[in-house]
Amino acid sequence: MPLRILMVVPYFWPAWAYGGIPRLVYGLARSLVDRGHAVTVLTTDTLDRGARIGVREQDLFGVRVVRLPNLSNRLAYDHQLFLPLGLSQAARALVEEADVVHLHGHWHLLNNAAVHAAARTGRPVVMTPNGTLLPHERKEGVKRLWHALLGRRVIEAVDRWIAVSRAEVTQFRTAGLPADVIDLVHNGLDLAEFEELPARGGFRTEHGLGDRPLVLYLGKLTPRKGVDHLLDAVSRLAARDAVLVIAGNDMGVRAALERQARDLELGDRVRFLGLVTGPERLGALADADVLVYPSTREIFGLVPFEGLLCGTPAVVTDDCGCGELVAEARAGELVRYGDPQALARSLDGLLADPRRREAMVGRGRRFIEKHFAWDRIALQTEAVYRRTLAAERGAPQG
Repeated sequence: MPLRILMVVPYFWPAWAYGGIPRLVYGLARSLVDRGHAVTVLTTDTLDRGARIGVREQDLFGVRVVRLPNLSNRLAYDHQLFLPLGLSQAARALVEEADVVHLHGHWHLLNNAAVHAAARTGRPVVMTPNGTLLPHERKEGVKRLWHALLGRRVIEAVDRWIAVSRAEVTQFRTAGLPADVIDLVHNGLDLAEFEELPARGGFRTEHGLGDRPLVLYLGKLTPRKGVDHLLDAVSRLAARDAVLVIAGNDMGVRAALERQARDLELGDRVRFLGLVTGPERLGALADADVLVYPSTREIFGLVPFEGLLCGTPAVVTDDCGCGELVAEARAGELVRYGDPQALARSLDGLLADPRRREAMVGRGRRFIEKHFAWDRIALQTEAVYRRTLAAERGAPQG
């Protein structure tokens, strides 16, 4: 029987500057529509630091998207403070139309409006925090205050929780959630996006990189991402002709990283590109020799798996869900977070061994096709919805 699903998230397609969550919610919503369900997304109009999305309501490949205007786009981007106008009224109307409410991410007021409406109408609530349940990295004091005043109410209203890795299951248990309300469902990837990649060499030519060994970092620039340790590692490489490309939107640390690169006298061995999207993003992943994901407390991390689909293995840290999955796939190397010397050794070893890189890519692709295809993820998520609805109705759970 088809379900009416309301997804709640503060940023949505094409707000790629906000990282992986907009991409994941978009992929899940489309896949659930393909399975015959009716999906509505309640979100805001934010796009990036300087722009908003002008369309208030649209049908996006069968997904109904309702965007509320933020009081301040700058507050939304710089401080992750989403203040959508008309939120309470919109949440009440959309929750009433739904069978189940699915919250994405934790630190935003849209969740509070949605769970308030769900409590009034008796709608069950599922949440996928995607690594945001516990305070970390930035403004931890503010987040603890938020939790005391607003966040606890949301947590107490959630009926079932979706963890995207075993690392996040552990995080949930640390937060005191009982095991019997937790489901493990990995994030998904749109495999079709990687079927026709840009011609190899195009990204290198565009940025004047030639045939030098190319190390790529692709992601947001925040303290937790460990790009400072990556710069230190590049300064230690035996492969002195290798170039590091840092591609990602700045969340306040780029100036410090550029100063560090100058202090290390890296010169043209480092390129800062800012946010890259679309074909340029795929071109960067395809032309790199090694991708590096040096962050800590990363619950999943899409980029290393996108790199594998483009033919590039990764070096990732061993304290996160991403490392857990890369290790299971045998599709990259793991290093300890904050250890530039170990990171440099791994990079030198992979740069010098193209056959090993190729074998990692082959194993990684097979693992992704088996575990991360969106049709599989949508089926597993649908099962979570049905278990939640069955529990709400007092029916036996299968």
